[in-house]
Amino acid sequence: MEVKTVKISGAHCLGPVELRKAISDVPVGGYLEVITDDACAREDIPAWCRFTKNELVEFQELGGGWMRFLIRRTR
Repeated sequence: MEVKTVKISGAHCLGPVELRKAISDVPVGGYLEVITDDACAREDIPAWCRFTKNELVEFQELGGGWMRFLIRRTR
């Protein structure tokens, strides 16, 4: 399983441009792992996945405000 990991720290809301850029290096069928402490990500990343038709495979609370999202690129 090919996984690209990005770690984004800070209070800015994770934008769709950042996600699009990060997933552009992932082949279709591959995975993007996003680790972030951005509180907006809890709602923004699932919404972005629905909008772009990529699959949110997994979400985890890591503690200390950190979260992990595993996204499978579908197109």
